[in-house]
Amino acid sequence: MNLHTTKTNPQRYLSDSITRWLLVGLMLLGFWLRLLRLGDKSVWWDEGLAAWAARQSLADIARWTAADVHPPLYFWMLHYWRLISGDSEFGLRLLSVLLGLLTIPAAYLLGKRLNGRLTGLLAALFIAISRFDISWSQEMRMYALAALLGTLALWAALGVWQHGRLRHWLLYILFMVAGLYNLYLAVIVLVAVNLVWLGLIWPRSDQRWSEFWQWSAAQTAVLLLYAPWLAYALGRIPTWSQATAVDPWSYLKIYWTVLTVGSELDVERYGLLTVPLLLLFLAGVVLIGWQARKRPFTQAKLALLLVGLLLPALVVYIVSLPTADFFYSPPLAPRYLIIFVAAFAALLAWAITRLDFVGILATALAVYAAFLGLLDYYPNRILVDDFPSLRATIAAYERPDDAVILYTDTDWPIFAYHYESFWHGIPSAWQMSPEQADAYLDPIWQSHEGVWLVQTQYAQISDPQRWIVAWLREQAVAEKGYSYNDKQLYFFARTPDRADQLHTLTAVSPPQPLTTAVPGLIGYDQQVRDFRSGDIVHLFLYWNGRNPDQPIEVGVVAADGSRLPLTTTTTPAATASGRQQVDLLIPPDLPAGRYQFYVAAAGSKATLGQMTNRQRLRTIRTAADVTIQNPVERVFDGKIRLLGYDFGPTSYRPGEAVPLTLYWQLVGNVERRYKVFTHVMGDVYNINSDNFLWGQQDNEPDNNQRPTTTWNVREVVVDAYAIPLDPLAPPGVYQIVIGLYDPISGERLRLADGSDYVLLTTIRIEP
Repeated sequence: MNLHTTKTNPQRYLSDSITRWLLVGLMLLGFWLRLLRLGDKSVWWDEGLAAWAARQSLADIARWTAADVHPPLYFWMLHYWRLISGDSEFGLRLLSVLLGLLTIPAAYLLGKRLNGRLTGLLAALFIAISRFDISWSQEMRMYALAALLGTLALWAALGVWQHGRLRHWLLYILFMVAGLYNLYLAVIVLVAVNLVWLGLIWPRSDQRWSEFWQWSAAQTAVLLLYAPWLAYALGRIPTWSQATAVDPWSYLKIYWTVLTVGSELDVERYGLLTVPLLLLFLAGVVLIGWQARKRPFTQAKLALLLVGLLLPALVVYIVSLPTADFFYSPPLAPRYLIIFVAAFAALLAWAITRLDFVGILATALAVYAAFLGLLDYYPNRILVDDFPSLRATIAAYERPDDAVILYTDTDWPIFAYHYESFWHGIPSAWQMSPEQADAYLDPIWQSHEGVWLVQTQYAQISDPQRWIVAWLREQAVAEKGYSYNDKQLYFFARTPDRADQLHTLTAVSPPQPLTTAVPGLIGYDQQVRDFRSGDIVHLFLYWNGRNPDQPIEVGVVAADGSRLPLTTTTTPAATASGRQQVDLLIPPDLPAGRYQFYVAAAGSKATLGQMTNRQRLRTIRTAADVTIQNPVERVFDGKIRLLGYDFGPTSYRPGEAVPLTLYWQLVGNVERRYKVFTHVMGDVYNINSDNFLWGQQDNEPDNNQRPTTTWNVREVVVDAYAIPLDPLAPPGVYQIVIGLYDPISGERLRLADGSDYVLLTTIRIEP
């Protein structure tokens, strides 16, 4: 019997007022989950690009997007939104929050049109707590808008099929066109709707040709309204590929895990939860199909959702194949599937309502899976204090005749987000030489009084000999340097007058003025307030007439009032007045919680600012917990001991990955974050790498999860690698060498014998 007509149908208890209040409650929950720690994540490459685009005029946005891989609608919206919100991470992302929030009632409308209020409320619930939708509702990207418009387009299409009133036709055209102006992949919505209409709706129509012409007119209207953009953009859209090979079975597991848990990582970890949910979901879908045997419109609704889920997955997989020959082949990324996230939520809700009491179990599993994904999501939202403090330092000292150079421009959108004024960028594709450095820098140098050089972690790749820094250092009459995690900021003065102003602030007033008992302390500046153990805090103190010979102590005050001095990773400059940068290391054992900074000098103390320490979740291993296949006792710089390594086979083919696990232990105090290099060195010169390097993986230990500043004494850090071999590596014997280096200066840590690397073993590459 149909669930709608059963006396035990719970939907009969859902009055308009109850439904309305439940929906409001779900929207409040969804709004809170989307606002939570919204501004606590650093802007990444794509977000920086969106923020940069939003600062352009509407015409410039159109010109740029025509030569990019996305249409302009979202960027136009962000252009106007930033006039209200400002340029903060929180403000710019708030637009996506609101779009994601609107997807909740849109999912309700879709679910209700499918199978009534209960299905609609369950669909709204699943979207409200969906990590997949929440994560893209916290990004300056077009995907939250894509999910909203895709949902409304499906809802409007069902309205056209079921009622056919003028408002349904107009809404269908509106949402479909808007979706296409927002994301090219939205064409899949148009294709899915037309496939189902042609296969199930039109053949069963009583007025086939009349409805055919009506339907055709609506599709023509969509295409005509979209045609101006296509006419403008075709021929400008770039053709490029970043496709990567993924086997179909792994792809399906990733797809299902993303839909239910929201994470594409650790798929196997969630298997005990997602597999039972999948079985219940499939059982519910089969029941829907069985009960729809004699109900053509129900068949069409089911087919629309199934096609909507399967077709984009198939299309995204095909265009992501390395062998595919499309104008644009992106890397396989779940975000391209978000258009139909509400369709999945609605279909899951519909399937659950067909399972009777078993549906309660399915609902509990779905909710638990969603919240399990969120538990891993929010702790990783950390605002890294690199570009924010770097930008603040430039702003504090920059003069009108100064030039700013980004070295290199790999992360130019991120830098452009933080620094809005004009800057020069050294192309990351260049392999720097002394002649090239001179040709690039000399015109800039001659036309400015000083140069700010923003050195990123990528400078070591294109300029390992640091010719850029050497050229500027040779020309400058004075210089000053500042460190911000893996980035270095230099200032080089060209003239004596500019050198005299090296420590002179552009604005005398501190960003955060203070009246304190500490003599001379008049204020401070702090760009980031959220940290994790092992992070470096950049605190800026403003002085006016202090005794430069008087030592200062800087630390934090705990909730119980106890004072905890923190290690300064750089010695504070002795200064009578001006701005003093104090870099503080958060120790690994500092308890999680909120703290206030304090400054003590001349027998007086002042509290200022505050920080939240969020400890890194990790398992501490000792020597008794690990078994090392190949023990090695080598100590780098008297600080870090290499205990040994595990290694796999000794024979490989070009293009394969070489597994390697290193075991580290802390010996002395480490106040800097060092990177590990793992190199595969051969006897044949590699023209592509410009040396004898045929395989490389450089990162902080444990895939950037265990910076050296987070290590504890007696702890053994397990550090795994998969070193990719060059596909063109010739047959022969190769050496595996490893070491540590400072990502800012590029200087390697040395062993007691003066060498700067350890030769672990050899491998053979077969033909």
